[in-house]
Amino acid sequence: MAYDQQFKILGLPPIVQELVAGGVQEPPGQYVVPERDRPAAAVVSEMPEPIPVVDLSRLSSSANSVQEFAKLQSALENWGFFLAVGHGMESAFLGEAMEAARQFFELPLEERQKCSNVVDGEKVSMDGYGNDMLVFENQILDWCDRLNLLVEPEPERNYSMWPTKPHTFRDILCQYTISAELRPT
Repeated sequence: MAYDQQFKILGLPPIVQELVAGGVQEPPGQYVVPERDRPAAAVVSEMPEPIPVVDLSRLSSSANSVQEFAKLQSALENWGFFLAVGHGMESAFLGEAMEAARQFFELPLEERQKCSNVVDGEKVSMDGYGNDMLVFENQILDWCDRLNLLVEPEPERNYSMWPTKPHTFRDILCQYTISAELRPT
């Protein structure tokens, strides 16, 4: 499936930040997983190991890739997440990117909606600002809003979905991709 695929939607869920700003005390039912479908809660003292760490640089190294893929598979099957290291991103860049993202999500809704992932009121694009698309009735939604942007490959970037505020947002992401291209492999 092409990255820029658009999906037909049944409806548009509300923006989570707006629900919270409007005084919603608890997530509406469409955000609550039925009790029968919830995973068993783990008690912290019962966790046998620390959060899994996966070295992304080892996934492409022929000598270590099988072992690292096994760690990745185990992390996803047993934890559902992992700490990614070896990705080549400098901590200064990550800090700047997180700050720019925080500033974006603090903007008024009207400004964030300029990057909406909704196309013509009936389809959701992979790129842009929004939340889950409703593709079937009684769908359980994530209690979050997203800003999803394709960064690589550069020719496939859809800059019309990239925020213009904060003014540093594009510069930070574009500067990182330029420095990544100059980095030795």
